[in-house]
Amino acid sequence: MHLSAAPQVKSIRALARGLDVLKALQERPATSLHDLHGDTGLSKPTLLRILRTLEEAGMVHRAIGDGRYRVSARVRFLGRDLSDHDAIAEQAAPVLDRLCRRILWPSDIAVYKDGAMEILETSRQQTPFLVNRARMGYRVHMLMSAMGRAYLAFCPRDERDRILARLRRSDDPYDRRARERSATLAILRQDRERGYAVREPGYGYWVTDRSRAAAIAVPVLLDGRVMASINLCWVDGAITTEKMVDLHLADLQDAAAEIARGAAASIPAAP
Repeated sequence: MHLSAAPQVKSIRALARGLDVLKALQERPATSLHDLHGDTGLSKPTLLRILRTLEEAGMVHRAIGDGRYRVSARVRFLGRDLSDHDAIAEQAAPVLDRLCRRILWPSDIAVYKDGAMEILETSRQQTPFLVNRARMGYRVHMLMSAMGRAYLAFCPRDERDRILARLRRSDDPYDRRARERSATLAILRQDRERGYAVREPGYGYWVTDRSRAAAIAVPVLLDGRVMASINLCWVDGAITTEKMVDLHLADLQDAAAEIARGAAASIPAAP
């Protein structure tokens, strides 16, 4: 008796292409369509279809701040050790986009890193208004920016004291406020009591890329931890801070809570 040969199983070409794209994304943490075209050899229309499919499956996301593609923070099993910051940025992107579409003024989300707040994601490219085009990775000062003050106002006292001690040792003129301990603590206490922080009036007016902007900010809280700060920016003089608070503070707080809920699924709980 002769056994017939088993039928040859064919590979799924589309799946293979999708895996090639994921591998390329792992090698470049933030990748443009042009880079993916060069890395994979796939045409841009094909890449766009694959990327759309991967986005819908929750495996890839595209940042709104720079338009680059990234592996989803939920896809940890693929071998790239994604950080809490990746998860926060991914969750923040659609929230910032919706917030900007609704109220038109843009927002940033930033995390504390090495003595400053570093922007993870921004909707400034989405706004119809000309507001300073802060980019992802841009750093703002702790005691001058609304995001820095919001972080310091709501983080644990020991963390706040460590950060302020670092700022007091800094030679950066924007950090000198930390040497006025009593005044600084009074400002942060006020920010915590009212639930939001404001940008220092005149911060960087003599520096082009920091001028003409006003902002309020609130913390992004997860399990009692301050994971990040989210702001709302506008052109200084276009509207008063008091009016912006009346109109949109609740929107900003809702956005922060939504980001925290989304990130909770990707970030381990604090011990």
